[in-house]
Amino acid sequence: MDVVRQFFISKTLIWLLIFCCTDALFTDIGLHLAFIEELNPLIRSIYEWHVSGYYLVKLILPLILMAIYPHIRKRVWVQPCLTLTVLIYGAVNVYHFIWLSYGLTYVAKG
Repeated sequence: MDVVRQFFISKTLIWLLIFCCTDALFTDIGLHLAFIEELNPLIRSIYEWHVSGYYLVKLILPLILMAIYPHIRKRVWVQPCLTLTVLIYGAVNVYHFIWLSYGLTYVAKG
């Protein structure tokens, strides 16, 4: 139980995990409907190789951070970097939501 509890030690980490998952979902929808192109060449190649691999990579990175967080959280730079990352991911999710809304509206009217 303590192992699971360590993953939820920070609300900021939970938001990061949520934003990573929604970013992956929005990007997948946008790629599938040809609304966007993936600009990151590594992520694009993983997505083209297998969509499940894409989701695994998008999920595993915040989970790794959640696993090591108890060991690094006292360092001065960790919390500001984590907060900035969550803010950026939040902004990216808002951006994704906006273009997805416009794209789906365009498809519905078309």
